[in-house]
Formats: sequence, C-alpha cells, structure tokens
Amino acid sequence: MADVLSVLRLYNIQKKEIVAKGDEVIFGEFSWPKNVKTNYVIWGTGKEGQPKEYYTLDSILFLLNNVHLPHPSYVRRAATENIPVVRRPDRKDLLSYLNGESSSSTSIDRSAPIEIGLQRPTQVKRAADEVSSEAKKPRVEDEERVRLDKERLAARLEGHKESIVQTDQIRPWVNKWVQVHLLFKHLVLDVTIITASG
Repeated sequence: MADVLSVLRLYNIQKKEIVAKGDEVIFGEFSWPKNVKTNYVIWGTGKEGQPKEYYTLDSILFLLNNVHLPHPSYVRRAATENIPVVRRPDRKDLLSYLNGESSSSTSIDRSAPIEIGLQRPTQVKRAADEVSSEAKKPRVEDEERVRLDKERLAARLEGHKESIVQTDQIRPWVNKWVQVHLLFKHLVLDVTIITASG
C-alpha cells in the first residue's frame, strides 16, 4: 500500500476527484484522516537534534486548493481556517512533486512511519437534484455517435436509389430458380421412392 502523499500525487496528476468529507479525505476506495501526517518533512525541522515534523494531509490539500493565491494571501486564509501552512521554502518543491514535474523530493522521508489508509466502500452520495439534472443532460459523445450513425445511414440509402429493372435482368435469375426447384423436386421424389421400397 502506498503512502498518502504518493496517493495524493497520483490523484492530483490524473485530475481524479478527491473528496473531503467530515474529518477524512477520500481517494476512491481509500480514506485517511485529514490530520494524518505525510512523509514530507517541514522545512527547518529535523536539524541540530530537533525532531522531524511532517506536513499533514489537510495542510497539503489546502495548498493545492489555494495554489492560485499569492503566498501572503494563502497564509492569511489558512490562518483564518486554522490550517497549518506549507512554508514558502517547501512550496515550490512540494508543488513540483505533486504536479508530476519531479519524480521525488529530498524533503520526502522514506523512513518515516506510514499510516495505512482505511479501505472501505466509499460512495460519495450526490444530492437528488444533482443526479436528476445530470440525467436530463444529453451526453456529448452520444450526440456525436447519433450524428455519425445518421450520416452512415444516409450514405447507404444514397447508394440504393430506385432504378428501372428490365425483364432481361430478371430472366436469368428466374431460370436458375426454376432449375434449382426442379432438381430439388426430383431429389425429394427419389428419396421418397427409396424409402418406400426399402
């Protein structure tokens, strides 16, 4: 099982839906608590005998959701929502890793203890009005398929326009049919005679 940071990176690169529900974050069929520690070391920790500290899943998700903000605005918003910020020296390197621009980072501690995500059936329920409005919308690919089918049918029908058929064109087929019919009649008669005499 992969660590939460690797799963977050994969979902971010593939633009898959990440659902924050209550105190947990759901990635498909796996979930982790929001406050779970990742293995990304916070800048300035773990030096000179200090213990290493790690960013939480919640703080990294908050950065991803607010990446468009300048760093001071991001810090203010995080403070108002009581979420620990990703420090400026870590920001560029962490985003590069999460966006797939780099395959690893020196700040990722491979020896850090990993909290395994809970595997459970997680189905994100949608509001009833959202489902019904979605069902009412025609799918774009269905419309495209219908249009292509109509074009193919029109092309087929175009090739089979009505034309005048001459009796000379029919006569050879009729003659063949009569010959096959007579041959079949003789075979049936022969089989009947053989079975009657046998």
